[in-house]
Amino acid sequence: MTIKLIATDMDGTLLDPRGQLDLPRLEKILDQLDERGIRFVIATGNEVHRMRQLLEHLASRVILVVANGARIFEYDTLLQAQTWDDAMVDKALLHFKGRECRDQFVVTSMNGSFVKEGTVFTDLEKFMTPEMIEKLYQRTNFVDELNSDLFGGVLKMSMVVGEERSSSVLQEINDLFDGRVRAVSSGYGCIDILQAGVHKAWGLEELLKRWDLTSEQIMAFGDSENDIEMLELAGIAYAMENADDNVKAVATALAPANSQAGVYQILEKWLEKEG
Repeated sequence: MTIKLIATDMDGTLLDPRGQLDLPRLEKILDQLDERGIRFVIATGNEVHRMRQLLEHLASRVILVVANGARIFEYDTLLQAQTWDDAMVDKALLHFKGRECRDQFVVTSMNGSFVKEGTVFTDLEKFMTPEMIEKLYQRTNFVDELNSDLFGGVLKMSMVVGEERSSSVLQEINDLFDGRVRAVSSGYGCIDILQAGVHKAWGLEELLKRWDLTSEQIMAFGDSENDIEMLELAGIAYAMENADDNVKAVATALAPANSQAGVYQILEKWLEKEG
């Protein structure tokens, strides 16, 4: 089966350990993919603003599946969005009330990202530059109280609880919602809280229908738990060398670590082989 779609995660996968892209190298790859009629999709737990900041002039050349599948942009145009129902939003806000600052609780919505006043994001320097951190604070809405009236539709929620608490908090959230909402690790002690059934693979399946492609025509790259469904969907599924063991278990192949520009290496060799 001919590959017609490349899908990649960002943090821990396409991005280097400092959270940056090699834009000239990526542009050369995009040029070659365009010549072959192969679409390039970035599937990430991040929101669209950070992706456009990272991609700069290349943002208009890729498809963005953001908020772990909840929103899909094709060349800067919003194709669709999946938002939570009000009851789930209110239940989550009530459950986490009083610990929003400690757990760096973020609501990602159609109206932007919201956190409780007093929240300080920790450990960002592990995967973001000082400039990126500054812009993150600038585009985040700090409010006295998190209220569903602010959001215009919730895409996902997220928390930073640290590696040592990650397993227990994942279990807590997954028990809370009786399967209607699912919590997954997104690396660096971060947790994404998603609608059940809405994930990166769901977003890719919507694109497959739009373009009349099959899952066997996808080559995908990922490193964290929130990439598992995407890798299970893809015909060729690369786990990064730095990936979690449960991610490697569903992959069909291993790519060099993100610190070694593994996605670039694999794509460059594959494109050369394809001629």
